[in-house]
Amino acid sequence: MKKFLTSLATLALLTSAVPAFAHEGQQSPATTATAHDSSSKVSSSEDEKYEDVYQDIGVKFNYIPGVDRYKWVRYNVTDGYEDASGTSYTTSSKIYSLRIGKLYRIHAYAVDENNRILAVSAPTEIRGEKGWDTVINFWLK
Repeated sequence: MKKFLTSLATLALLTSAVPAFAHEGQQSPATTATAHDSSSKVSSSEDEKYEDVYQDIGVKFNYIPGVDRYKWVRYNVTDGYEDASGTSYTTSSKIYSLRIGKLYRIHAYAVDENNRILAVSAPTEIRGEKGWDTVINFWLK
């Protein structure tokens, strides 16, 4: 019985132990930047809107006979890395979240159902701009 009570008392002591940091209240979360965007300023304003930071653009592709889908690749020229790609099964699409002020190079290609590239576009450079409704027409050949 003595052994049981000692075990019970030890268990109660261990479960009631609370780390010191838990007594300090709510901790603010750490803010980190990704390796891709280390130059970006983390906004302290909660009123900042999506359209104040990013631009979405429309893209259109010319029709290519035998195409299954159109693909595009976006390269962030300002920071030096490929940052997005996408697929469209129609001749128009949207590319989301170009950061305002950054320069991007985008190119597109048409792919058949066997993943063969049928046509490619010349690369197009665009800078994310606040308040612009932009549409890029890719001429694939």
